Amino acid sequence: MAFTIALIGRPNVGKSTLFNRLVGQKLALVDDQPGVTRDRREGDGRLGDLEFTIVDTAGLDEGAKGSLTARMREQTDVAIELADALMFIVDARAGVTPHDQAFADLMRRANKPVILLANKVEGRQGAAGIAEAFALGLGDPIPISAEHGEGLNDLYDALRDLMPEPDDDDGNDQEDDEAEEDDGTRPIRVAIVGRPNAGKSTLINRLLGEERLLTSPEAGTTRDSIAVDVQWGERSLRIFDTAGLRRRSRIDEKLEKLSVADTLRAIRFAEAVVLMMDSQNRFEEQ
Repeated sequence: MAFTIALIGRPNVGKSTLFNRLVGQKLALVDDQPGVTRDRREGDGRLGDLEFTIVDTAGLDEGAKGSLTARMREQTDVAIELADALMFIVDARAGVTPHDQAFADLMRRANKPVILLANKVEGRQGAAGIAEAFALGLGDPIPISAEHGEGLNDLYDALRDLMPEPDDDDGNDQEDDEAEEDDGTRPIRVAIVGRPNAGKSTLINRLLGEERLLTSPEAGTTRDSIAVDVQWGERSLRIFDTAGLRRRSRIDEKLEKLSVADTLRAIRFAEAVVLMMDSQNRFEEQ
């Protein structure tokens, strides 16, 4: 089983940017607007010769019980519990905030190895924030720029000291994966699409038998495509939950345009597409 690392931090510190950097492609939506990431997203991370599972999470924030913010926090708590190690990220340009200090306490209580990252240190920016990060008590902060790829050598050294030695069977595992593709046992890629609030995430949760994906009466809860693996009988499926689609004339926000583009990408790479409609709403041209 792959070594799992969860990216933790308050909203807009650069978790999704670092996630995309480590998986080598733009899987997670990135925007200046805080709170873009809501569900936890897993990807195959790689840094040099190190391979691991990396988990992007919603920004740590406080919310009333039962609220969307609180349920996003629950998803992050699950990611912390399941991870082998944590990367706690702070925004060096903004400096350490009271929220950072409170969540640093959460990292200590998790009793997991923690790598402290001071992000957004492009050029000489963020020097004061790096110094402040020492006070969090999580070890020496590693200055990085997830956007520009700076500081990854130091991150590699920290990860190499943290991760277990690779098993001798790793080469065999890769051969097994290739064999799966050859004999047709790899998961079938299925995209679930439909208008906002049609019940896409609820269906996937039902198939999984757990509340893996956030659901809400509010339309637009899902913002980017999240892949989950489902075993259905003797067949493995990789199901993509997607953001709801609306008519192009109704889309004016940048974030929704990014979400739609992500949904269309999921459709393009899927081998089967399930269109969901709300039976309580009349059939429309859309």
